[in-house]
Amino acid sequence: MNKYFLLTLCLLIGSVFVKAQKEDSKYLAGAVPEVEGRVSFSKSIKTNNPISDKDLYDLMIKWINDNYKSETTPYNDELVRDILFTNDEKRSVAAYGEELFVFRNNFFIYDRAKMKYQLVLNIEPGVCNAEVRNIKFDYEDLKNEPAEKLITDKYALNKEGDGLHRYYDKFRKRTIDSVAYIFNSIDVYLNGRPAMAAVPVQQGAVDKVQITVSDVPAALEGYKSITADKIPTRLLNEHALVSSGTSGQTNVVPAIWGGAGTLFDKSVAYSSLNTKQYPVKSIDNGDTYTISFYTEIYKDAIKEFESTSGSIADRIKKSGLTPIQTASGATTFSEAWLIIECKKAGSQDDKAREGFNQSYIGEILNIWAK
Repeated sequence: MNKYFLLTLCLLIGSVFVKAQKEDSKYLAGAVPEVEGRVSFSKSIKTNNPISDKDLYDLMIKWINDNYKSETTPYNDELVRDILFTNDEKRSVAAYGEELFVFRNNFFIYDRAKMKYQLVLNIEPGVCNAEVRNIKFDYEDLKNEPAEKLITDKYALNKEGDGLHRYYDKFRKRTIDSVAYIFNSIDVYLNGRPAMAAVPVQQGAVDKVQITVSDVPAALEGYKSITADKIPTRLLNEHALVSSGTSGQTNVVPAIWGGAGTLFDKSVAYSSLNTKQYPVKSIDNGDTYTISFYTEIYKDAIKEFESTSGSIADRIKKSGLTPIQTASGATTFSEAWLIIECKKAGSQDDKAREGFNQSYIGEILNIWAK
């Protein structure tokens, strides 16, 4: 019996070890790049849509102001973020940032470190080149300890190169994850989810447009389901698109987000439309619709739906957006970073928003976010 117990214990320990090795793989050799002996993470982030150098630079100036301007980060008074410089001629911008790493936090131990870094963005045609460099750490008695002495292969990897030292691993892992988050934030800001292959759109009447859509699992790949309380409050009064109908009958109109709420113990979404200017027959006659939000790089694409000339098929084609289908069968676009799937619950007059006369109320079925 002891023999079987020991065998089981060995197998269990072995499986835990293999799992740990697998989890560590993305943090092993080469995960922390060095340039001339200095740690430097870099990524070239391409835009999916054509955009001028100036517009791309202006977008990144807005992003850097939103994320690094000192007065916009009140969430932790221990951390400092600031813009170091902007160069309009060379289209480059740099910022200083700090991140707090909490490794352990319980009644006995509060183990934390502060990462300090510089972020540099250089704009080229259709590309934002991002670099995180000059990384330093404050930890216990260490002040401004350079990354070169904590997270490089020389210090953080074991002799065999197939594992991490137990002291250095936490710094290395959290730094790699934090830098990846910064780069991903820029990518999502510019592109949303990477664009899918073009989907053919057939010509047709406004409320009867045949659209070939992706299969549901593929269409929503890259999204995660969230609850209504996770919808950012900053979206209130933001512009969005309301898409109604199915792949056989669809319509897309501009809208204003009115927020989420509760009605008869159900989560509901409010959106305001201009029913005098845009046809809403498919919303009124249908059962489900979607409300979708887009990053600023798609502002020109969204403007296509403000026009009332031509068919919906023409506007979709000109916008370059990719139609997909949600779980309920409603149509939306894969470039959206947030999709709210609704079941029509009613409508009412909207006198609060100029240019938008009707507020639609929808029971929230699903919320998909990138």
